[in-house]
Amino acid sequence: MADDGLRPGDLLAGRYRLIDRVGSGGMAVIWRAHDETLERLVAVKVLDLALSGDARMRDLVRREAWAAARLNHPDVASVHDFVVVGQDIGVLVMQLVEGEPLADLIARGPLPWRETVRIGLRIARVLALAHSRGVIHRDITPDNVIVGADRVIVLDFGIAARVGEPDEDNTGASFGTPAYVAPERLDGTPAQTATDVYALGVVFFEMMTGRVPFRVASWDEVASDHGPPPVPRSPGAPRRLSLLVTRMMARDAAARPTAAEVVAALEAPGRSRVLVAASAGAAAVLAAVAIWLPSSTTPRESTQDRQTRAPQVIPASPSGWPPGSPSGSTSSTSPSKAPPAMPKAVPRTTGPAPVPVSVDQTKQAMLDLLAQGEVEGSIRPDAALDLRQVIQNLRYPSEWENVKAKISVREREGALTPALADRLHSEVDALM
Repeated sequence: MADDGLRPGDLLAGRYRLIDRVGSGGMAVIWRAHDETLERLVAVKVLDLALSGDARMRDLVRREAWAAARLNHPDVASVHDFVVVGQDIGVLVMQLVEGEPLADLIARGPLPWRETVRIGLRIARVLALAHSRGVIHRDITPDNVIVGADRVIVLDFGIAARVGEPDEDNTGASFGTPAYVAPERLDGTPAQTATDVYALGVVFFEMMTGRVPFRVASWDEVASDHGPPPVPRSPGAPRRLSLLVTRMMARDAAARPTAAEVVAALEAPGRSRVLVAASAGAAAVLAAVAIWLPSSTTPRESTQDRQTRAPQVIPASPSGWPPGSPSGSTSSTSPSKAPPAMPKAVPRTTGPAPVPVSVDQTKQAMLDLLAQGEVEGSIRPDAALDLRQVIQNLRYPSEWENVKAKISVREREGALTPALADRLHSEVDALM
């Protein structure tokens, strides 16, 4: 276990009062601390004393600060500060997150496939954003993912690299956990985003089955060809999900989908399905998994239109996919017979129209759209940050009109595309 030479009550950089240790690994110690300047709890990551004299190890702490600071995402622990104490010991001050390590959840047995998709999709969104900013995590494992009540936090960018950066270590000594390391990492090739996708595929497999696909304990075993990756089996899971996970673990890095393509293949907004346009390099991957539900081609309508139209059409979701959608067919009070492939109609009852989603659900859906927009380049990062802060600070129903006005202003400025503005407006309209 790492030892940083610190004790509860120590004050770092004149403001961070250490409370207790909340984690310890082979390289660093994580403390819960109190920021006495801003009166808040924080997490403080301190390098092991035995490694503090190693310039490369000190650089890893700075690298983590660099990588996490480039990402503004609700599922990435925010970096508050980077300070140097003692004899050039780097200390990283981060947001203190609550939840349970994904590794602990898996240790109790395989996760239900819907929960697997929920968690995996959140991780994939983080990776897609990181890759769009030129950052490769390189250490995606269940130990580095915290699952909370409404968040899935990706931690530990300690060995992150810039896209295209040469790998200086071809022995794997500082490559992370062998079972999650893509084989090309040992070839000395420049850092590439496909390595994160491989690790995410292993995490998906482990969530679905409770075990890793290959029993890899050494770097020699990482380099060995274990044959085609196995297909994960999970009760009730669509086979297309299993095939996607298998493709993510392809030995050939070029055969894997990108993180953004994984997001597109899994993503299903609450009231419509987004069709995935496969890139030429991943067409074979996404052909089998991309279009899982019919798309919604209905243009955005006003709240009044939605409340007065009848009957309301509720599509059934095949095989219960995506998570949270109805698993069976809908009932109908209409005596007319509809074609087998078409959804049945359900007359609306009298009285006020039901609210389809909660405020929290709408907020999260809009935040997800902004994160996806940043990945796809359909919104400028500064505009995404502005709208994200407005949405997160909403307190009263009357403020939702201000959100719509803000979206329209940003659209007129050219800061986001009309298509994304339309989807954001639709989320607000569905709530109002």
